[in-house]
Amino acid sequence: MRTDQAKNRLNPWIYAWLLLAIFFEYARPASFVPGLHALPLNSLIPVGLFLVCIFARGMRPMQEIWADPMPKWILIYLLLIPISGLGADTITYSFNVFNRVLGYVFLWFTIVRIVTTFAQMRGVFLTLIVAHVFLIIMNPKVVLDPSERHYVSGATFLGDGNDFSLSLCILIPFAIELALRAKSKLLAVLYWCLLAVVVLGIIGTSSRGATLGMATVFGYLWLRSDKKMAGLVGVAVVLIGVLLYAPQMYFERMGTLKDYENESSAASRIVAWRAGTKMMLANPIMGVGAGNFPNNFPKFRPPDGPRKWMTAHSMYFLVIGELGIPGIIVLLFLVFGNVLAINRVGKAVMYKATADPPDPQLRQTAQCLYLLTASGLGFAVAGAFLSVSYYPHIFILNALYLAARAMALREAGIDMNTAVGRAKAGYPKHRIRNSTDRKLATRR
Repeated sequence: MRTDQAKNRLNPWIYAWLLLAIFFEYARPASFVPGLHALPLNSLIPVGLFLVCIFARGMRPMQEIWADPMPKWILIYLLLIPISGLGADTITYSFNVFNRVLGYVFLWFTIVRIVTTFAQMRGVFLTLIVAHVFLIIMNPKVVLDPSERHYVSGATFLGDGNDFSLSLCILIPFAIELALRAKSKLLAVLYWCLLAVVVLGIIGTSSRGATLGMATVFGYLWLRSDKKMAGLVGVAVVLIGVLLYAPQMYFERMGTLKDYENESSAASRIVAWRAGTKMMLANPIMGVGAGNFPNNFPKFRPPDGPRKWMTAHSMYFLVIGELGIPGIIVLLFLVFGNVLAINRVGKAVMYKATADPPDPQLRQTAQCLYLLTASGLGFAVAGAFLSVSYYPHIFILNALYLAARAMALREAGIDMNTAVGRAKAGYPKHRIRNSTDRKLATRR
């Protein structure tokens, strides 16, 4: 029985509870609505949901969760944080990071347990987009005044424009999935408009890292598309919109990508990355401890580096410095290992969807997996320039990946080993029914 057609015994209020937890984590409405600060809702809502998810029925079984090879890396990542703190200069910093990441692991677990249909996953997509649009509405200058770089007030970890635009980059494929699966033309138009707002938000922050991430997303989707001319038209529309909307400052900042060594912000990143590498070489097993990169920077800075505290400006170099070699290995599995895993499942599902006879619903499922892959790639590229190692993005994406893989494999009637084996062996052309399927098989 197809996943989306299977009887879902989950109580609707539990799913609504999950969407509320996600919205509160990203939008932080207590920063804007008087009285919400009276209770620690950002803690009570997800922790209460986590406890319910341990015992409630109608959710993804535990054995199905742990049958996937990726969840163990989440737990290892969590454990490395307090272990690294044992040798840290300031243990309190490591404890604070552990406490924050533990909350994100709770959120990861609730998504994995609750999201058992693609319709529910699209609800998560929409909630994430609405949360970011809410922040834009509360901070309209981000979009309405792109000639200056504005701080996103009330957004905690999304307060910096670069952090906010990275998060928007992750949402681009989600908006596309919503538009493609809309039940009416009116809804499709609404979702395409939301995509436009997301793109404008990235341009409005003038973030170079997020721009590179956005280019990666659109580039990957164009390569995966079997309608490349239509894709080129879409890219052309985006470029025209950028040219009409983006201020001179945006183009000036993008121009510094060619001459990064002489641009102060880019040069400071390189200094921070060199310091992170030195931290790892000094203690390759444990690093300097989670949360301890800034206070250790003066000790490990290059001779020409500033004497003040500085963060890593890269999730990879932050983990290299703070968690050592074990940390960067785990992070690479969480980022690129998951991208490869879901891409392999996507290929296997598309292979079966275009067999004889073709299956349109399986094809839609494969397209959703490709969109999730694009989201992960955008995060991987943009995250190379921001210290987002302990942000919720990694955990949200990993949860969506696991849920999507489980649903797609069940829907296609194949297991993970079969999907991985087929991906490594390749997909031979056989019994192609029409020109569209021929193009798909040729690309594979």
